[in-house]
Amino acid sequence: MFQLINKEGLYCAEAQLPFKNQNRNEKAELVFDTGAALTIVDTTIIDFLGYSSRDAFRISNLDGAAGRSKGYLIKIPTFRCFGFEMTEFEIACHDMNSKLGVAGVLGMNFLRNFRMDINYNTGEIHSIILSSSQKDN
Repeated sequence: MFQLINKEGLYCAEAQLPFKNQNRNEKAELVFDTGAALTIVDTTIIDFLGYSSRDAFRISNLDGAAGRSKGYLIKIPTFRCFGFEMTEFEIACHDMNSKLGVAGVLGMNFLRNFRMDINYNTGEIHSIILSSSQKDN
């Protein structure tokens, strides 16, 4: 079982993001968001980890309630969450200006790889298994 972190009504998951060119990780709380296509991390965190827009392979546009923001897409060598690791993981880097103290959003480019049994009343994830398409890879 995994426990999501409740931040003022938003559920967050703890992820591990790697420092660039170092053999260590930093913990980051990401809002669990099935409405986000990509995982998004605040540029302040990305800068702290040693990445920058120079590592980008494409520009990213984020449309939200406050309008459109421009950012960039990078691939990080590893991304860990819920005990699973993805390699060459794509994240969008944007200025989030979060007052909740979260580092970003855990989006569908991670979540679509799994089947989960989530109790939103308690914030508990009772089972996480790789989806059948991921088992074949």
